[in-house]
Amino acid sequence: MILYLHWRPRRAADPAAEQQLQLTRMLTYAQQRTRFYQDWKQATSLAELPQVELLDYLRHPERFEVASAPVHSRQELEYPVGKAPRTAVLGQEIRGGWRVRSFSSYRSEKLHQFAPQALAAPSDTIRALAQSIEEGEIHWRPLSKALIVFTDVVRGSLSEEDRDYFWRIFQVPIFEQFRGFAGELLAQECEAHDGIHVNQPNAIFALGQDQELEVSFLRNPRAPLFRLATNLTARLAEGRCACGQITPRLLDIRRRPTVSASHRRRVVVNS
Repeated sequence: MILYLHWRPRRAADPAAEQQLQLTRMLTYAQQRTRFYQDWKQATSLAELPQVELLDYLRHPERFEVASAPVHSRQELEYPVGKAPRTAVLGQEIRGGWRVRSFSSYRSEKLHQFAPQALAAPSDTIRALAQSIEEGEIHWRPLSKALIVFTDVVRGSLSEEDRDYFWRIFQVPIFEQFRGFAGELLAQECEAHDGIHVNQPNAIFALGQDQELEVSFLRNPRAPLFRLATNLTARLAEGRCACGQITPRLLDIRRRPTVSASHRRRVVVNS
């Protein structure tokens, strides 16, 4: 029943068509396997589904998760420009060929022996590393290629203050990768640094009331969530990016003040 969720299909000529196909598959799966979406078995599109509050999911994940689903395999690191150089990944099991290795801590002796040219890690891990370098707590060999920062709906997106701070410490180009609860890549920054490109087969992003960002996860068999209200605001940009891609982009992602669910109006999302 769930084997197709791990199947990696050939990239469709139309990413939007592939996205719609994956939405249909994941919605059917969720309606059959989760407590919450069993009550919405007649829904065939996102517009027919209710919005899910982030706090509701974090407090009661068992309502939305598939306990019998296998643990998701390690995600791949998609390097933002060309082939990945010698890259260290911290705090997350990610594969990406012999040049990419995962380490449990930035204090690991094996990490320093690896001498990475690029570093990829969650934003809070990179912030802690930057502070340790700045305060002289650890000796860090400078990077020469890139800093890849993992963000998500809980951590929020990178602020300009974060970018300025990370640039001052690491002195290499910074690329944001917005990831899901299973580590799946939802959107990523390109070399044009003008927003983050939506990975359409993995997620659907939409804007609701007051520009609040909603996300539907299409590649997480453990937690198939639709229309998750993120408490983030953003802008959605269409059209060709300077890098040449034509996929939608998320811009100006910011944390919004928490709003009580009782004060929200129903948000209609076009499927």
